[in-house]
Amino acid sequence: MNTITLEQKEAFALQIEQLEEQAKKENDFEAKLELKDKIHNLKMVINGTKPVGSIDFECVGCGS
Repeated sequence: MNTITLEQKEAFALQIEQLEEQAKKENDFEAKLELKDKIHNLKMVINGTKPVGSIDFECVGCGS
């Protein structure tokens, strides 16, 4: 499995913060759900449960 650098981890964390702020302001349920999905995918990459190159791909292993 690919490991991420500290710089990538910090960039993903910043992106997560921005997406969380955006999700707080979003009123459309589907748009909010999409933002939460992006946040979840980024957190999985940071935690090492999802390969770095698969941020935009669905998780085949867990069926999500």
